[in-house]
Amino acid sequence: MKRTASQRIADALVILCGLLILCDLLLIVLSPALAYFRFQDPGSMTFDHLLETFRYDFDDGLGNLLAILLGSAWRTPEAAVLAGFLILAGVCAGGILVQGIRLLTSVADGAPFSPKNPGCLRRAAVCCFVIAAGALGRTVFSLAVHGLSALLSYTALFIPLFTMAGLLCLVMAGLFRRAAELKAENDLTI
Repeated sequence: MKRTASQRIADALVILCGLLILCDLLLIVLSPALAYFRFQDPGSMTFDHLLETFRYDFDDGLGNLLAILLGSAWRTPEAAVLAGFLILAGVCAGGILVQGIRLLTSVADGAPFSPKNPGCLRRAAVCCFVIAAGALGRTVFSLAVHGLSALLSYTALFIPLFTMAGLLCLVMAGLFRRAAELKAENDLTI
């Protein structure tokens, strides 16, 4: 049976989502280091010093990176809140990608209106709402620390963006559920 263009596109998107999950896992692991270098103390290790340590001795560089990931990144409130938000967003983004792979797999198999697809979209919506709630928490923290300038950040933009994405996923879940019901009714008629 010949595959349609949408099935071939769904296959390619599944591969791309798999690669994005691998990148997301790397980002989750390195998020505390990113937060540490964003809010580092003047006397602490700089990113350039860490790179030089890796060039000189890989074991010492890895030890310094682990010390940052497990300890130093969590010492200041700003870095801890940013690291926590990045980890939360990374985990939820991974959940969205997994649900996307499940949905795309059913499209690639030729069954886009499967009864399992609305559940995938609802779980993706929950992940979007969790990211929006995490962004709201970080924005409130930044408002308390930095004042109104926190409203001009990317984190503040994530609140309406991921809320709308979650609502869109819920609407699509309803449409997919209704389409699956209509398909089931049509399969019963002769």
